[in-house]
Amino acid sequence: MGLALMMQLPGTARFSGEVLFKGRDLIPLSFDELRKIKGKEISTVFQEPMSSLNPLVKVGKQVDEILRIHDRSLSKEVRKDKVLRMFRNVDLENPEELYDKYPHELSGGMQQRVMIAMALMNHPDILIADEPTTALDADVQTQILELLGSINKRYGTGIILISHDLRVVRQLCRKALVMYQGRIVEQGDIEQIFENPQHDYTKQLIAAITDEVKEPAPVEGEAVLQVRDVSLFYKVRGDKVSGSGRHPVSEVIENGKKYRRKYICEHMDFTIHRGEILGLVGASGSGKSTLSRAVLGLHKDYTGEIILKENSPQMVFQDSASSLNPGRKIGWILEEPLKNLKDPQKIRKLRGFLKKAEEDKAAAETAGTQTATVNVAVEEVSAAAAGLPECRLTKAERKALVKDMLFRVELPEDFIGRYPGELSGGQKQRVNIALALIAGPDFIIADEPVSALDVTIQDQILTLLLNLQKELELSMLFISHDKAVVDRVCDNVVHINQWKNDSRK
Repeated sequence: MGLALMMQLPGTARFSGEVLFKGRDLIPLSFDELRKIKGKEISTVFQEPMSSLNPLVKVGKQVDEILRIHDRSLSKEVRKDKVLRMFRNVDLENPEELYDKYPHELSGGMQQRVMIAMALMNHPDILIADEPTTALDADVQTQILELLGSINKRYGTGIILISHDLRVVRQLCRKALVMYQGRIVEQGDIEQIFENPQHDYTKQLIAAITDEVKEPAPVEGEAVLQVRDVSLFYKVRGDKVSGSGRHPVSEVIENGKKYRRKYICEHMDFTIHRGEILGLVGASGSGKSTLSRAVLGLHKDYTGEIILKENSPQMVFQDSASSLNPGRKIGWILEEPLKNLKDPQKIRKLRGFLKKAEEDKAAAETAGTQTATVNVAVEEVSAAAAGLPECRLTKAERKALVKDMLFRVELPEDFIGRYPGELSGGQKQRVNIALALIAGPDFIIADEPVSALDVTIQDQILTLLLNLQKELELSMLFISHDKAVVDRVCDNVVHINQWKNDSRK
C-alpha cells in the first residue's frame, strides 16, 4: 500500500480508484511530474535501509542529493550545513565524520536514521513511514517517534505510519487502519481500536502484546562459545577520525605502519553452553552485529579470544532483503545448503527429522487432522535411515526438507517457486530463518530475527525458535534491541553497552 501511494509499484501492477493529493490524482501523472512531488511534497522512509541506500555513495552525498534536486538555488555549503543539522536532529553521533562514510560502515540502526534524515530534508507535506523504527533500540525508537511527532506539530506534516508494532502505533498515531489479507478490516480512533476492537485479526494483534518473561534453564553442559576479554575495532586512517566515550581511538604501529584503531566495544566476556540462549542487548551502533560477525570469523579485527566448537554455525541476518539472492527462487535458496552438506552426523540428524515428519503425517491422517506435507515416500525415508550413503542427501530428501522447513516457518509450499522480490519483508525474514535452520546446525546467531514481523507472526516465530531449541538442544546467540522479545526468549543477557553480563535467575 505504501509503495502504491508513492507510485513505486512495478510496471506489472494495475491500479483502480484514485490517489488524490491536494485534489490531484497521482495515478495518471508522468514520471517527470511525479519526480517533482516525490521527495519534496511526499517522502518515504523505507523498511530496509541497506537496500535503499546506494552502497557506492557516501551517506552525506546521498542526503545532499535530495536538497540539490529540489532546490538548485542552495549552495554546496548551505546544503551540507542542513544535512549535518538533520543528522543531529535524528541523534547521529559525530555528523561531520558520518557525512563521509559509506552505508556499510554504519550499523542497521544508524542506516535507518540516515533514511529518516533524508526523508525529512525538504519538510514534506506527507511522510510515509514504513517501519521507521524497526532496527532501533528502545531509547532511540522513542527519540525518533518524538521527532516525528514534533515535525507533525511544527510543520503540519501528515504522517502515514506503517507498522507491525502496536505500541509504536499507539504512541504516535491518532487514527489507525487495520489491514488483513490485503483489505482494510477495521478503522477508527486509536484508543477506540485498542479498547474495543471489532475484527478478530485486530483482537489477535492486541492479544499478542505480552510482557512474558522466560524461566531460564539451568546453565550446564559443555561450552559451545567462549568470548574472552574481546575488544572489537576497525582500522582507520586519516585525521578526520575522532573518538568518543563509547568509541575511543588509539594509535597502533603494526609491521612498521601506523594506523588508528577505533574501538566499537571493549572487554566482552561471556560463555554460551549447549542448549542455552544468550541475549545480546545494546543501543544501535554499540557493536552487536560486529561481535556476531567476529564469532563467525567474518570480522578479524579484535583482541582477546573467541572459541567456537560448532564447525558450521548459521546466522539469521538483520536485513532480510540483502540476505537472499534476488535472482533465485526460494526453493533453490533453501535447497542449496543441503546440496553441499557432507557432515555424516548432520545428515543422520536431518534424515531423522524426515522420518519423524512422515510418522507425524501418518498419525495425523489417522486422526483426521492436518500436518506438514512432506512428499517423500515412507519406504524411501526408511531406506535412508537404514543404509543410504551418509555423504549426501538424495534429491527427494532435499525437496522434502525444504517443504518441511517452509511449513515450520508458516509459509505456503508454493513459495518454493517464488522469488524474494515477490515476498513482503516479514516473509523474507521467515525464509532467512528457514535458511539458517535447514541444515541442522547446533549453534546459530539470530540478529534481530523478528524485527520485521507483525506481533502475531513474531509470536509464532519465537514459539518456533523456542520449540526447535528445546528439541535439538540448540545453542543460540540472540541479538535484539527489543527488551520484551529478549525477556521471552533468553536464559541470560549480556548488555553490550554496559560492558557487563546481566544474568537473570
